[in-house]
Amino acid sequence: MPSPARRIALILTEFPPHFGGMQTHAIHLAAHLQAAGHDIEVFTYRSDDLHAAAADFDTRCGYVVQRVLSRIGFWHNQHLLLRRLRAFQPDVIYASNVYYGLLGPALGVPVICRSVGNDVLRPWIVYPFRLGSGFCAWPSLESLLYRSFRRCNSPEWIEALFRRTRLKLMQRTACANTHILANSDYTIHALQTIGVAASHLSTLPGGVDCRRFQPIACDRVALRQRYGLPADARVLFTACRFVAKKGIDFLLQQLPVLLKRHANTVLLIAGDGPERNRCEQLAAELGITGQVRFVGRVEHGEIEHCYWLSDLFVLASRITRNPVSGLIDAETMGRVLCEANAAGVPVLASNSGGIPSVIRHEDNGLLFAEDNAADFLLQFERLTADDALRAQLVARGLARAAREFDWVHLLAAHDAAFAVACDVSARASTALQPAIS
Repeated sequence: MPSPARRIALILTEFPPHFGGMQTHAIHLAAHLQAAGHDIEVFTYRSDDLHAAAADFDTRCGYVVQRVLSRIGFWHNQHLLLRRLRAFQPDVIYASNVYYGLLGPALGVPVICRSVGNDVLRPWIVYPFRLGSGFCAWPSLESLLYRSFRRCNSPEWIEALFRRTRLKLMQRTACANTHILANSDYTIHALQTIGVAASHLSTLPGGVDCRRFQPIACDRVALRQRYGLPADARVLFTACRFVAKKGIDFLLQQLPVLLKRHANTVLLIAGDGPERNRCEQLAAELGITGQVRFVGRVEHGEIEHCYWLSDLFVLASRITRNPVSGLIDAETMGRVLCEANAAGVPVLASNSGGIPSVIRHEDNGLLFAEDNAADFLLQFERLTADDALRAQLVARGLARAAREFDWVHLLAAHDAAFAVACDVSARASTALQPAIS
């Protein structure tokens, strides 16, 4: 039986026309809810640098997109949203992080949110104070401040200065949410550590279009030529942002050993970030420049080709702690692992953070101990030497992607969360009627 039409406010801070993991999640959810007949409005960051592209995208959505939120002024956003949501009168609010839970008690409606883990471990509430929040959110000043902040690569002294206030505010907002859909058991643990009740949490990893990534009969030689790869190479592929937690330096350090055993090995790395120059220098120092392809950021609609041309997908993430701010950075899930499973590529990943919620050892991939070269090499040799094992991992990966990681499953879980929250809210409202009258 279809659910009744509801008014749903979607606070989707990262929203197209730029595309990444969070934007992909946002657009799938919004399109699904609109197709189901719900009245939705999207609230997202201002598009100061993408006015024309954003306006064009919004006109094609078929629902209202309000690009009004500040990237800096937390309390400015809270007050702005209270005014806008009172006008919209939603039955339920959904947010793409834990920072909007306080809207629920203020408006008397349930708030469901998605937590990707790092919104808890490394709160990206840029300016957490009430005083001056509106001033920082003034568009011209915000644009200047935010560009400066990004150029400095999130300066550590600012992180340390604001850390205590940010953490307290994050904890307060997270605990105020009606229900949190966490992307892994690791994120569940992080949320429980800050005081969120277990009854308000559920684990929901994934987010992949299995039809799009489904392995097809394609010209792998032509695909490899596009990226400058030899037709007969054993291609190891990883896709990630160049930051310390991704362990790209670890992979590069293992490549000389792999080349002694498998001379035709090539490492293909898609992505960009602050650590890229250092990693390119490391490859040169190790004498492996010819066996590594740094291809930069691959467009959203092209990434599946990198999986299809590969023999193995590898993710070497680790948990890091910033020595100045003390903040932890971790792989809280790894959407690329879901994509690799859906693309039919064998997976080798570190047993780190939330990765075990996606990859089960010897089921839909192999896990190695974080930053452990001996274990990495052992599991790599198992994969390369055992055809039956590779076929088993691929088959189970494809099945698990279809059963658990596909958007169909994730969207159904969101529908169920909305229905339960609205039902509980309606019953509570009915129970209060005699007292109110």
